[in-house]
Amino acid sequence: MKNLGFAIILLLGLTGSAQSVLNNYKYVIVPTQFDGFRSENQFQTSTLVKFYLVQKGLNVFYDNVAPAELNKDRCIALYATLDDQSTTFNTKVAVVFKDCEGKEQYRTQMGMSKVKQYAEAYRESLGEAFASLKDYRFEYKEAAEPAPVVLNLGNDVKNLPPAPEKPPVMEKEEKDSEIVIDASQDKETVALLPMPEEKTEAVTLADAVTQDGEEKAVFPSSLYAQKTETGYQLVDTAPSIQFYLKETSLPDVYLAERKGQNGILYLKNDKWIFEYYQGSDRMQEELQIKF
Repeated sequence: MKNLGFAIILLLGLTGSAQSVLNNYKYVIVPTQFDGFRSENQFQTSTLVKFYLVQKGLNVFYDNVAPAELNKDRCIALYATLDDQSTTFNTKVAVVFKDCEGKEQYRTQMGMSKVKQYAEAYRESLGEAFASLKDYRFEYKEAAEPAPVVLNLGNDVKNLPPAPEKPPVMEKEEKDSEIVIDASQDKETVALLPMPEEKTEAVTLADAVTQDGEEKAVFPSSLYAQKTETGYQLVDTAPSIQFYLKETSLPDVYLAERKGQNGILYLKNDKWIFEYYQGSDRMQEELQIKF
C-alpha cells in the first residue's frame, strides 16, 4: 500500500509539473528519426510519441513539416527527444522535452517493457512513460509582453535647443477620399483610397449537429487520397491539399493534420471521422474520402 501511495503521489507530481511547463509552449516538435535509431520512425517511435501528445491536445509537428512561425522564433516550441536506457533484457525509455537552447524543461517517467519484439516493446514502454500525463490537458498560456522601459532623464532636457518651426502647410493636401465624378466637365477625378484591411475567413463546413454530446460536421465535398511515404494526403477537386495523414499501427486509424489543426482520422460504421479538440470541446467531422 505504501508503494501504491508513493506511485500515485509521484504521478500527480509529474502531471502538475507538465501543466506548469508544457502550457508555456505553443508547439512540440517531434523528430522523424530519434538519436540512436538507424532509420526514420524506427519501431514507430516518432508516430507513437506524436500520437500520445496529440491525445493531450498539444500542437505537434514533425521536424520536416514544422510551422513557418518557428523560422522567426524557435523558442515558442519544445523539442522532443528520447532517453533510451534499453538493455539486452528489457526496453526502458523516457520522453524528454527541451527548449530552443537545448535545456531540459520536462521529462516523463521511465517506461519499461520486457517484450522481446522491439516494435511491441517500444509501444509498451512509451505507453507507460506517457502515463505521467494521464490527467494532463494542454492549455496554451502565451507569455505576456514585457512592459516598456521608461527612462527618467530628470532635468537633462533643460538645455535642449527649441524645436524648429513647422513648415507651412501646403494648400493642397493629399487626403483619402471616395471617387468623385464631375458631370459638368465630363471628367472623373480619382483620389487615392486607403488599402482595405485584409481579412482571412475560416473554411466553412456544413452545419454542425449535436449527437451524444459531441459536435459533428460533414465535409462539404469528397476528398481523394493520394499515397505518400508516411501515409496519405487528401485533396479536393480544386485540387488543393486539405489533410495530411500519417499511418499508425492500428488499422484504419491515422494521425491527421489540417492547416495546423491536429487530430485523429478513423473508420467507424463505414464512415471516416476526423476527431480533434477546439479549445476544450471535442469535435468530430464526417469526411467523404475515396481511397
